[in-house]
Amino acid sequence: MELSVREAQPSSRRTSLIYSGLAILIGSAIGFAVTRQDHPIFIALAVGGLAVVIATVASAEFGLLLFLFITYTRFSDLAIDLYGAPSVAKFFVGLLIIAIIIRWALLGARPQGWQVPAFLLALYGFVGFVSLIYAQDSERVLGTLSDYVKDALIALVIVVLLKRGMAFRRVLWTLLAIGIFLGTLSSLQYITGNFSSIYGGFAKAELHEIAGSTRGYRLTGPIGDANYFAQIMIVLIPIAIERILNERKLLGRMLAIWAAVVCILSVIFTFSRGGFIALVAGVIIFFLIYPPRPLQLIVFLGLGLALFALVPPTYSARILTLEDLIPNQSGQINVRNDSSFQGRADHLLTGWAMFESNPVFGIGLGNSVTRYDEFSKEIGLAASIGNRSLHSLYLEVLAETGILGFLAFFALIGYAARCVIVAKKKFLEASQFDYVHLVNGLAIGFISYLVSALFIHAAFPRYFYLLLGILYSLPAIAEQVRQEVAAQGLQLKPQ
Repeated sequence: MELSVREAQPSSRRTSLIYSGLAILIGSAIGFAVTRQDHPIFIALAVGGLAVVIATVASAEFGLLLFLFITYTRFSDLAIDLYGAPSVAKFFVGLLIIAIIIRWALLGARPQGWQVPAFLLALYGFVGFVSLIYAQDSERVLGTLSDYVKDALIALVIVVLLKRGMAFRRVLWTLLAIGIFLGTLSSLQYITGNFSSIYGGFAKAELHEIAGSTRGYRLTGPIGDANYFAQIMIVLIPIAIERILNERKLLGRMLAIWAAVVCILSVIFTFSRGGFIALVAGVIIFFLIYPPRPLQLIVFLGLGLALFALVPPTYSARILTLEDLIPNQSGQINVRNDSSFQGRADHLLTGWAMFESNPVFGIGLGNSVTRYDEFSKEIGLAASIGNRSLHSLYLEVLAETGILGFLAFFALIGYAARCVIVAKKKFLEASQFDYVHLVNGLAIGFISYLVSALFIHAAFPRYFYLLLGILYSLPAIAEQVRQEVAAQGLQLKPQ
């Protein structure tokens, strides 16, 4: 043992020297950039960036957590839109890739577990690329492809970096911290009625139709759209509820309760009906897996009553409009009582017409927006003002990439499901039941996201691929935990 310690010391010393040298080099470059800038925001970003660079080079997992925060809160986009700052997200992705290369080239930490995800992501991208041959708007295809490559790269970076059980825990707690941050700001904004402030861009609201002629504010968060804000907050609710049930530390449970309450309130204050359906679906799935004990049931009923007291009366009116989607005695659905339902019905018919025009390959990646009017007129619908989207992720994929793209897209989701199953099996073999609970919370959150995607298209697909990256990492994380348990001499239990 003494010999191994002595042999490890030079390697550790070399690693420290490499990281120190890189930190000095990058810091000098940022320092030079600071001297060329007069704007205080840019200088502050540069100084803060130096500290982040050093921390990321020293620990790629820290960089991953920070990148998760930047992406989920749209920090980079807000800084660009509100302050004209350079893209922090692009810089960070590049920094993480550099960290991966350094670890591989100098430290022998070869990237693993990325091959199958890369193949599946490339397959779906290839289907979209082929649409350049026949799509009417090739520029739209190229633009959508460019965004897709960036999102796929983010998923792969997560797969390469996220390998340890403790890092997985930290990722989920980072998501809950984001939920607390965004949910608290948004909930306070609605409860206090302070809609004139956007809280640095992280809490926005817009005046919209609620039910009939009733209008009111709907929270849009950092996204700028109520339905998409509801979608990203829904993901966090099952993760929070799972921690309420299974977290061992009291502080952790209190933080999870905080996250669950403000995330649920945020979804309610968006007045998103699709968000409501996804929330109910997620909660039902969760309690089918985790039937609450009597004491837990009392706690959840208490939380429910407290939340109900904060629900605005107009929310009930909004949700009750879903009755229009229930078929009447003759089997017909009346969507004309609500302009939103009528619009969604038109989107459904138009999207299906696009699919029927080229069922195998679709009309071309990104082309459903620019060709919406053309197909809606063909089926006798009124012309729309400006470009329209199909308002369903799955219909959008089917219309734009046909059956081939639809199958490739669901292969991405199917592999994520396989990763969940494989990881849970390995965790159970190692008797690591808390990790099984963590995986369940994440998986149910992802299912809630997929349910909400029935009603909105892929305007912000980065969240989808961010979640895919975490899910694709699960088997490697479970294997690492399993090996640690085996190394401790504990007996594994075959499943």
